[in-house]
Amino acid sequence: MAYHIYTTEGIILKALPFGEANVLLYILTKDLGLIVASAQSSRLLKSKLRHGLQEYAHITASLVKGRNGWKLTDVSEKGSFFFDLPKPYTQCMVQVFFVLLKTIIGEMPQPAIFETVRTGSEFLAKTFANANVRPTEAELRIRENDIKNFEILLVLRILYELGYVAQSENTETFLASLNLWNSDLLQKISAKKQPLVQIINKALKESQL
Repeated sequence: MAYHIYTTEGIILKALPFGEANVLLYILTKDLGLIVASAQSSRLLKSKLRHGLQEYAHITASLVKGRNGWKLTDVSEKGSFFFDLPKPYTQCMVQVFFVLLKTIIGEMPQPAIFETVRTGSEFLAKTFANANVRPTEAELRIRENDIKNFEILLVLRILYELGYVAQSENTETFLASLNLWNSDLLQKISAKKQPLVQIINKALKESQL
């Protein structure tokens, strides 16, 4: 029986080894939504799937769907939103991807959420790449505050796109353009941090996260 091969851009949110050499992947895809796919024998040295299956990798994946679910047939890595970044950055992405895993239900295409996560992650990585590699203590405090503001902004946008957050006086500035990222927005988050955190916490409670 011939299976249709789906090729789509994706971000690996979670990777779990199972069996002797297999990996179970939770992938936020551009065209298929959040899917769970197995990569058979991908931990073997000879496997063509061995590279590009790290958590938080940005990939192009080819998949087929059989009676037992999705299977990965090919993968190429476009980049990573985890490796080579300092701890505050990686901790931020861990929190964001945890929210994604808990709030996205079912295999429903979520192209808008995918683009928001992709562009936001690229902004965060680029910001670090352009930053002083040996910041002063004052610069480090500013940077860590910006990372926290970025996390609030990205989670707010994800919850808005999932229908858990509405536009209001406190949120409209941050939801007007969901793929716009800059330092001015992060500074504006600081001025409304308390009400925004309350909105996010209420939304997460409603989503039973």
